[in-house]
Amino acid sequence: MGTGPGRRMRAVAGGGAEFQARVVVDAGRRVLTGDAAFFTRNRPLVDHARRATAEGPAVLRYYWRSADGVLFRVTVETSDTERGPVSGLHAERSEPPWGLTSREHEALTCVAVGMTNPEIAGHLGCAARTVATHVEHILAKLGAPSRAAAAALAVAEDALLAPLPRWAGSGITAVARVTRDQDDAAEPAPPPTTDRSGPPSGTVRRSPTTRSAGRRPIRLGAIYPLDGPRRFDALAMRRGAAIAVDELNARGGIGGRRLDHLVTEVSGDSDADLLAAVDHLRAHNVDAITLGNVSPRHHLGAITLAAEYRAPLIHSMVSPDITEHVYDNPGVLGQTFQVCATETAYLSGFVRTLDLLTGSGQWNPPNRRLVALVREGGHDAGHGVVLDELAATHGWDLVTVLPIPDTGVPWPDVVASVQRDDPAAVFVCTYVEEELRRFLQEMRKARSRSLVHTVWTPTIPHFEDRMGGLAEGLLWSTVIGTYGDPVSARFMHRYRRAFGEEPGSGSAAIHYDMIHMLAGAWAAVDRPWDFGAVVRSLRETVHRGAAGPYYFGGRGQRALAYPDDTWDASLAHAHLVHQVQGGRSQVIAPVEIAQRRFQPPAVASDG
Repeated sequence: MGTGPGRRMRAVAGGGAEFQARVVVDAGRRVLTGDAAFFTRNRPLVDHARRATAEGPAVLRYYWRSADGVLFRVTVETSDTERGPVSGLHAERSEPPWGLTSREHEALTCVAVGMTNPEIAGHLGCAARTVATHVEHILAKLGAPSRAAAAALAVAEDALLAPLPRWAGSGITAVARVTRDQDDAAEPAPPPTTDRSGPPSGTVRRSPTTRSAGRRPIRLGAIYPLDGPRRFDALAMRRGAAIAVDELNARGGIGGRRLDHLVTEVSGDSDADLLAAVDHLRAHNVDAITLGNVSPRHHLGAITLAAEYRAPLIHSMVSPDITEHVYDNPGVLGQTFQVCATETAYLSGFVRTLDLLTGSGQWNPPNRRLVALVREGGHDAGHGVVLDELAATHGWDLVTVLPIPDTGVPWPDVVASVQRDDPAAVFVCTYVEEELRRFLQEMRKARSRSLVHTVWTPTIPHFEDRMGGLAEGLLWSTVIGTYGDPVSARFMHRYRRAFGEEPGSGSAAIHYDMIHMLAGAWAAVDRPWDFGAVVRSLRETVHRGAAGPYYFGGRGQRALAYPDDTWDASLAHAHLVHQVQGGRSQVIAPVEIAQRRFQPPAVASDG
């Protein structure tokens, strides 16, 4: 707010009436200018300005309740001039911060100066039980997990209400002392350096870092699968995140705060293990949580439990039920962010890809029939109707939509059904590599001539090598991935240098970007424990990362997709379509960034 003594500042009172509430005091403590009527009624404010000249150059902000009960936002700024220090005091009519009531504002100030509930009750003249209720409401409105975090937030936002309780003093010196003392002390203490108390089937590891003096570190919690069908993906995620953490700490941290990475691994698809991991991170007072691609059967429970803690949670899972749950419950799940579109976007991308290939003459299909094998957990009848209408609009005949489980798919029966329909192209949605392998094997045995289009799984490093020639000619797409642009190339170079192998085109870069997105929000807010402010920063900021641009403007606080959500490619991830050619995946769409043209695959054979 205000600057030197020569700058005028006007405050707006209720009803639109304007008034100047300003006083300037010189080094001799003489009042040079001021609103006589206002400051006559509020003499302590003038005394504050006088005493501020002795404190030296500084800016101090707080709230003041006038003699007639009106709340003002006060700024006292002292600066050096040729005549010596000069203090300017500005008062602007205001409401209590964060929607607090007047009584809650008083109670918050008491908490910030270190008073206990009985002491606050004595100061406010009420029962201790009433104070406990006030504190509960304060924590909810501030989104603070503890009294210490609420105190830190009140001080960081200059939200103390003067005059302070007699316990702390009443003048400007007392406000400055509380602000100074609370700046870091009010933040929750960090957990021990070594931790062996992880959830039953998990471990906790920290990235090696150097301590930044004076400010408590930021604590980022992460949950990744330890084994099972998602382990290859999880390894890439962990490595990408580790590179980001090391980069940030090598630069001195985030606003002088070291970033501690608390990695928790969960075994298999156990719901209990996943919930225990969330509880474990909550117990360690983490400032945010990133979630790997855990089992679709259990992710909603983990996300809901994490939401009770209120810290930001970022994930890259694509199940539509997550974004719908967030959309339907914004008050509860408003801190949950999805960095990509849902898997329903794969269906529209499938039809769009076929149109591109046929329209450009790259593919001449034997017929216009399509089959879609969709994941049971991510599909409902409405999606089938939408896809059927979309296909028909573009001249395709969607003859079958068949839901399949995530694991244990009866592929011989499924492929036999596909062969009876004899489609030009088959869309198959599975995120488990072994399931995709079995599908491709059955299609080869059946000597199918259908073009196969799958999703996501080939982003995992070394997919083509593990598949051998089985994946040759395969089409696959992802709603988020690396573009091969300079930003992606720099990340990939760092990954190869750190780990001696390729990062793949998906998870490693995405989780690298997640860390940098959070770092940007923490840096902008400079209060990692202020979850509400960090969440607002994430919502309002466009981040350009190794896997493209992120803007959480989609339904259920997800990132936008190009071209499904917007034609502005600077705000959205491109739907990237690849084909395995010569044992390596090549981008064939969108045409603006295509690396190769489509190559019609040979008819499958037993060889």
